[in-house]
Amino acid sequence: MKKFLKSIAVMALMLITMTSMANNPKISLTSGIDSKSLIFEMDALSMESKIRMTDQNSQTIYSENILNANYSKRFNLKDLEIGTYNFIIENPISSLVYTFVIDNNEIKIENKEEYTAKPIFRIAGNKISINLFNGNQQKVDIEILNSSSDIVFQESTKGELIIGKVINFEKAIKGNYTIIVTNGKETYYQNIVIG
Repeated sequence: MKKFLKSIAVMALMLITMTSMANNPKISLTSGIDSKSLIFEMDALSMESKIRMTDQNSQTIYSENILNANYSKRFNLKDLEIGTYNFIIENPISSLVYTFVIDNNEIKIENKEEYTAKPIFRIAGNKISINLFNGNQQKVDIEILNSSSDIVFQESTKGELIIGKVINFEKAIKGNYTIIVTNGKETYYQNIVIG
């Protein structure tokens, strides 16, 4: 029975992953015609996304939520100081980070990195399910901390393509908990309240 349920969970996670990959929006970030602007475009958006611009100190200098629509915007950056900045697009299952440099005369987009293996957290009553497509089968650590930052649960896996974990909080002490999933260099957090 456990194998059957695990097989169903794996198939559901793969279907969710493939559906969301098929519906990923087309995204572009380009330098504008004038020397100090960027043009951001996103179409066929299948889920809510958040865009952020951060400076070299990782401080957010612009943020906006985008809801299920085609989106296009020109950013005038003439007042920003010379330096390195990031333009980040995030949705529940992936993120895309553009690194750009502003110098005296222009903006240069130097790097583009995509992260697609975000864990999916589902809360049903006092049970939390964590699902993650681990494409490169690297080590994944799951920790749960209570409100005093004590570790109340810890598990590591390596070499698994699909990570599926259900955690039962029915007998847990009421309070706030933080679930931390570390997948390679990426760390994801989910806060929950058990009442």
